[in-house]
Amino acid sequence: LMRLNAEIGTAKSVDIPGYYVGGKTGTSEKVVNGQYSKTRLLAAFMAVFPSDKPRYLVTILLDEPQPTPETKGFATSGWNAAPTAGLVVKRIAPMLGITPRFDLPTADRQILAVTAGTRQ
Repeated sequence: LMRLNAEIGTAKSVDIPGYYVGGKTGTSEKVVNGQYSKTRLLAAFMAVFPSDKPRYLVTILLDEPQPTPETKGFATSGWNAAPTAGLVVKRIAPMLGITPRFDLPTADRQILAVTAGTRQ
């Protein structure tokens, strides 16, 4: 499911071709003076790769990210923490000896293949 999030969900910006990254976004509102703030956020993203046989986990945590024109005015993790994780994975994967693979099926096909054997 984490791979599916990178393919078609809120983490599409972490989908680095060949590295089969999966992940989960998370954005929380900080408490200011006893109230949740809509503008003071904590954005997080956890990326796993390669997601078919996870070996590495990258966590990105951004304290009070600011909306920019590049993020279309959003400050949520899908617009800032996830792309940052994608850049980190793209840079460190070759250093870790992970070679790009382009022969893997999409996540939805892998999920169907796994669950097909569990149906009765």
